[in-house]
Amino acid sequence: MKKVLFVCYGSGHVRMVLPVAQRLQAAGLAQVQVLGLTTAAADVRAAGLSLLQFKDFVEAADAKAMEHGRSLAAAMGEVADVEETAAYLGLSHADLESEVGVPEAARRYARDGRQAFLPRRTLGRILRQVRPDLVVATNSPRAERAAVEAARTLGIPAVCIVDLFAIDEVRWIGQAGYADRICVLNDAVRDFLLAARRLPGEVVVTGNPAFDVLRDAAVAAQGAGLRRARGWDRKRVLLWPAQVEPALHPFSGVAGDTSLPARALQAVVDWTLLQRDAILCVRPRAGQPLPALPDHPRIVVTGQDWPLPPLLHAVDLVVTLTSTVGLEGHLAGARLVQVLGSVFEQAMPLQRFGIADVAVPLEQLSQSLDTWSRAGRRPAATAGPAAADAVLAEIAGFL
Repeated sequence: MKKVLFVCYGSGHVRMVLPVAQRLQAAGLAQVQVLGLTTAAADVRAAGLSLLQFKDFVEAADAKAMEHGRSLAAAMGEVADVEETAAYLGLSHADLESEVGVPEAARRYARDGRQAFLPRRTLGRILRQVRPDLVVATNSPRAERAAVEAARTLGIPAVCIVDLFAIDEVRWIGQAGYADRICVLNDAVRDFLLAARRLPGEVVVTGNPAFDVLRDAAVAAQGAGLRRARGWDRKRVLLWPAQVEPALHPFSGVAGDTSLPARALQAVVDWTLLQRDAILCVRPRAGQPLPALPDHPRIVVTGQDWPLPPLLHAVDLVVTLTSTVGLEGHLAGARLVQVLGSVFEQAMPLQRFGIADVAVPLEQLSQSLDTWSRAGRRPAATAGPAAADAVLAEIAGFL
């Protein structure tokens, strides 16, 4: 039986990979293993998939790298798996040292942290030991990118699943020969990669499997039920997913306006209170305090205890700076207004890629809310194949 190795880190990227890997395993088309990086491990285990980690490939010759890795891990404070963190940091840092030398590697790590890593040598070692017939990785810039590049060197075909727009990743994903197949969110992302000189047969619109729940007709029905139960049927219902803006972009160093999220939320609150038929739902971020809000029956806190997919099917419009909740709302059929001005805006050009209905500076927000809150929801995309099935079909073509 053929063997497929998935490579991904945690959060939204492991959620993108797991439904595909589970379908592939259930279909019996291949032996499935997942190299689960950092926080992905627990999710891979919970999904019942075979988990591989960096620590599984440590050799006797890595003693010095592991010692250094433990030192780097200790500086991070509490981590879920000390040995895995030490292996990831130690082996990756050793790879960096082999490429640029010890002093330069130390300088880059001090400046960029894990963003300095591209552990091609370690991923090559892993691929030579695992011997997969196909590598499937996400668009992340470190071990996942290294896995695809190592696969090419070893003559192993690779599939890359892109979560959003590949704005930054086009620097390598747009290069000829980087993965045999690129699976993307929509036609606009495909056109973007084709403009970077990728060949038409190499880039396929599949959607993002992490968002398949939003296409579930049962979830859409739950959203309609929530809307009726809350008495929102004749209301214009808006959602603001809370977010923060850094003083400096973490990578580029561009200055950010830390007051922008609060000012944008206040503008949405002020607009809502002037409309007799408007409801504003405010969703705080996990682990963060609730923003200051007026005590008013039409201002509703929809916290993390509210399941997000049904909520997105219940609201008419999402307002955001750059939160992926805006993209998810669009996929669920809500209108989307993007407020411009975030330092992360370049990586989330939501109107350019056919996601936002409009993208406006803060001073034009009220006018846009007047227009798009009355436009009505679009039909949610519940028909057609799930993204996970579409990606699986591309993978099956290599087996």
